[in-house]
Amino acid sequence: MSIKLTQPQVMLHQMVTDFADKEVKPFDMWIDKHREYPSELWSNMVNTGFLGLTIPEEYGGAGFDAIASSQTVYDFAVRNASVAFTLEGHYKTVDQVMKYATPELKEKYLPQANHRVFGFSSTEPQGGSNVMGFTASAVKEGDKWVLNGNKTMITNGGLAEVYCVLLKTAPNELSCFLVDEDMPGFKHGKREEFIGMTGTPVGEIFLENVMVTEDHLLGKIGQGVEIGDNAHYDARISMGAIAAGITEHALTIAVDYAKKRDAIDTPIVQLHSIQTKITEIAIAKENTQLLYQEAAKLKTEGKSYAKVSTMAKSYGSRASVIAADHALQVLGGYGYSREYPVEHLIRDARALQLAEGSLEKMMIEIAKEVVNEREE
Repeated sequence: MSIKLTQPQVMLHQMVTDFADKEVKPFDMWIDKHREYPSELWSNMVNTGFLGLTIPEEYGGAGFDAIASSQTVYDFAVRNASVAFTLEGHYKTVDQVMKYATPELKEKYLPQANHRVFGFSSTEPQGGSNVMGFTASAVKEGDKWVLNGNKTMITNGGLAEVYCVLLKTAPNELSCFLVDEDMPGFKHGKREEFIGMTGTPVGEIFLENVMVTEDHLLGKIGQGVEIGDNAHYDARISMGAIAAGITEHALTIAVDYAKKRDAIDTPIVQLHSIQTKITEIAIAKENTQLLYQEAAKLKTEGKSYAKVSTMAKSYGSRASVIAADHALQVLGGYGYSREYPVEHLIRDARALQLAEGSLEKMMIEIAKEVVNEREE
């Protein structure tokens, strides 16, 4: 840990690690195999207050900042990345409600976010990066908006009960609306059968003439692209934290195994080839942690964090895949066995290269930021 935590953050960190060691770590491989969370785990997560971690105290939350929430995501990711991924999807969505919702909408829904999972919905069946190619729409009829369309690839899709949804309000205009699963015309669709992050549901929703009042609009008409981008940048801080957690998990497995395994009469931890892999995993973890913590610090200070959060996601997702593969090599044939969690760490890490924007998209965004900085 390289960032200095406040006393409340230190206490939170200890509480999270104690909880995760008891409630999450023993079920790491069970979650991957069964593609769900143990029934009592999620209710315990809610009852302990993890959903409300970033919600202001006036709405019943704990009021922690991005530094604390990213540390919490990391602490869970070390034990199981899927649990951390579910929290990431919730936190980024709640962040948009806190930033863009009307006072009335905050008063109604932020208290609910302490016990109901939220999800952010952007991607459509025909794609996700070209937002102006979306077809899901919102049409004004009298004093209400009528919402129609299909959204896919939603983190927490099916588990979430409340969604922020990007919709076309004009041919070249996107706006964001808050939609509740209890609204008439709302329907959950299929859950994706992904090979990694298997505990986190990723699903779709259908909107068929769902009617909402004006106060369900986040921000202003036409502000959807900004809100979507902001959600991406917030999510990428957590993605960096998850990547660092996966890398730390891989490092622990590799070191523990190397200390116990002998090659003839020599513990393999003394072999140069093994030491090199352990070193590379450790460096990757520290570098990823520095990036996501810096992004969280910038966000907390009210400064621009888009570039650094994108770096955290881009670098961390690549580094965690390599780190998990190094751990597999340390374990040899056992690393390729389902008896050890290394193989699912590789699958989990690979998911990070796709979520919240592809690696190629990340590179383009970072390059533009770097070039623009040198032209100012």
